[in-house]
Amino acid sequence: MAKKTKLYEAIIQDIMERIRSGELKPGDKIPKEAELVDKYKVSRITVSRALRDLEYKGFVKRIKKKGTFITEPDAPEETKADGMTIPVIALLLPFNEEFGYEILRGVEEACAGSGYYVTYHNTNYDARTERELIGKIMSDNLSGAIVYPVGSGKNIDVFSSMLINRFPFVLIDRTIEGLDAPNVVSDNFQAGYSVTSHLIGLGHRKIAFLCTSLHEAVSVAERYRGYCKALIDASIVPQREWLIEDPSPIVGSEHLDSGHPCAASRLEKLLRLPEMPTAVVAVNDLTAMHLIETALRRGIRVPEELSVAGIDNLKTGEHFIVPLTSVKQDFAGIGAKAASLVMKQIASGGLPAEPQTITMNTELVVRRSSAPPRKREY
Repeated sequence: MAKKTKLYEAIIQDIMERIRSGELKPGDKIPKEAELVDKYKVSRITVSRALRDLEYKGFVKRIKKKGTFITEPDAPEETKADGMTIPVIALLLPFNEEFGYEILRGVEEACAGSGYYVTYHNTNYDARTERELIGKIMSDNLSGAIVYPVGSGKNIDVFSSMLINRFPFVLIDRTIEGLDAPNVVSDNFQAGYSVTSHLIGLGHRKIAFLCTSLHEAVSVAERYRGYCKALIDASIVPQREWLIEDPSPIVGSEHLDSGHPCAASRLEKLLRLPEMPTAVVAVNDLTAMHLIETALRRGIRVPEELSVAGIDNLKTGEHFIVPLTSVKQDFAGIGAKAASLVMKQIASGGLPAEPQTITMNTELVVRRSSAPPRKREY
């Protein structure tokens, strides 16, 4: 089966064809992003991705406050052939640009005045894809990388090779077990603690924690640790059955689907408990929204019969059918800090002697998906 062309790739192909045909010549200004959005009927993020890739390949140059212009296309290949480092920092995230936009924005803003371009790559929570992309980034002589790992226990050999070869990189959100590398993370313990404390403050005493697996990532384990500490500080004994682990990869889903089998399975586990919890702390917003949508279809009212809160504060959650209580992460700040660390490594000729960890604060955002517990009517 032929591989489906992605939207941003179609834009690149069209502009490249116009360059080859002579319709667009070196020095020509191409339309503004808003005009390209209208022409190709795509989002601004898609257009921006296409222009970044064209700039990285040397076919266009974006000049601040002036526009985007056609350039000579051979310069990057000559640079690469000479074995020189290309001034590009690669950003690898396990999800698409819609969910990673704020991180990407932070990276781009930090790199804007430093002479580095940024490329975006989606690993789709696949360890093999992550491995292949990192290999290509290193072989292409890019300057550095910012990586949101697909898992804390995966590809340690690849990341170790980056350390050994002094290839500048920074991990975000997750660390790799057994590896000392620079990283930028949210205060996941505080995130779990604050959202659980909020639910306790509303009067909930039976609160479940919903995740794929505690062993999926250090960030997940830290959120659960914060959840447990909040319960204990309120003199509530955490119960083993309140931990709902389900290995189905719902977190990788890029679109909400009310019929998602993972969400149905997780709701059933809650319903089968001898005493169903009155509230749920979901490990992230996508998990929370899938659960809410499935609960509503089952006739369980949210938040009247089941309060649900997430962690991430995605824009989708703010405008969801039941606006989601969540914990805000400073994604743009994470991206900017990670870019700063990578550029410091590049400037010093490799990784720092002492791995640096930067922990970013989080903030509870209360919306309508959480409320005091009420008696169920079924």
